[in-house]
Amino acid sequence: MVKSFPKISYKSQVELSIEVMTFTETYEKLEKIKSHNPFTAHKIQFYFILVITKNSYSHYVDFEYYNLKEGNVLFIAKNQVHHFTKNSKKAKGFCIVINGDFLEKNYFISKNINLNRLYNYHLETPVIFLPKGEKDKKDFVSTVKKLHQEYTLPNSFAKSEMLRAYLHIILIKAERVKEKQSVSDVKQHWLEIFNNFRKLLSVDYVKTRSSRFYASELLVSYKFLNDVVKELTGKTAKTFIDDFVIIEIKRYLSSSSLSIKEISYKTGFEEPANMIKFFKKNTTKTPLQFRKEF
Repeated sequence: MVKSFPKISYKSQVELSIEVMTFTETYEKLEKIKSHNPFTAHKIQFYFILVITKNSYSHYVDFEYYNLKEGNVLFIAKNQVHHFTKNSKKAKGFCIVINGDFLEKNYFISKNINLNRLYNYHLETPVIFLPKGEKDKKDFVSTVKKLHQEYTLPNSFAKSEMLRAYLHIILIKAERVKEKQSVSDVKQHWLEIFNNFRKLLSVDYVKTRSSRFYASELLVSYKFLNDVVKELTGKTAKTFIDDFVIIEIKRYLSSSSLSIKEISYKTGFEEPANMIKFFKKNTTKTPLQFRKEF
């Protein structure tokens, strides 16, 4: 394992905010990477979409392997830990890489349109299953193919605008499928509150795990925040916060050789003993036991 937590930033030879490759092209690129091992766990600073059009493929995201097949689309969010597997060489499909700043500015904090379910892996599976109807499935895949064709087109005139237009259609179609397949039928406002809570938590969890603090920051009552989180996740706000912190600790334990003491400080604990006690209470394992397993 590496001493520092591998954080892979978005890099592209052109300023397009979007990169599109077939699985074959992706595998060839992965084989040439020297900065990190793409087949072992690393933390990404951008967003991913994997579209499977033929055969099957297994991808690792946050301590779980997702077995994907034709018609499956996997969404991987910024700051998640993931890695490719060697069977990507046999799979057919497309990999779409999206600059984090671009996606967040235009879709997560935009007043025009907001993706409340895509990349919201705290609520439900990060995989969408394209409709069984051949027409709907072909329409989605056709748009992805057009995105790839535009990306590889030599003509650079308005390329960025064209790519963003195709990506916009793909994201909206995916959000529509996600909403239809969702297990939760809730008010849009509640989803927005939950997403804002999740964003605050990702920034401030090191500082505090108080659910009342987050309710105050969101300008809602503690009871209302608790009701929202419980309706969407089946957990109380406190339990959700604890689970969020546990995932962050697991990411460090599984993907770095930082000491328990260092991980404790990075995840908001003043004393390593407190972190060990917290981790064991929530997982039944000590941090060292979990690290050995992964």
